[in-house]
Amino acid sequence: MHDTETSRTAAQPVPVGTIWQRTDPESRRRIASFAMRFGTLLALLGMIALPGQRSRTDMLALLQMVMFLSAMWTALFAWAAREPPQPGRLNLRDEALAFTALFLLVRILRIQVLGM
Repeated sequence: MHDTETSRTAAQPVPVGTIWQRTDPESRRRIASFAMRFGTLLALLGMIALPGQRSRTDMLALLQMVMFLSAMWTALFAWAAREPPQPGRLNLRDEALAFTALFLLVRILRIQVLGM
């Protein structure tokens, strides 16, 4: 007997390079933009937390607010740029969804872990 699934798998070419190299340039630019914005936000929150005696709950509340505002600003930019959803390519809409997911993650963390 001949295994057709093995034959199909063997017939497909194996992509060369890392996932980053196989990603289209526009998506790579969007990932880098998201990472830069997220890193900047975390650095600013770190600077706010350093001098004062802020509690963990205050910092999580601030992080939640910043993620919400970042999601709203990015969604506004996507709307203003009139970017349509693009399957297979990341754009500002996907970046707004990522910030929304981070906002919800911080919200769940605050509710479940800290009971706020």
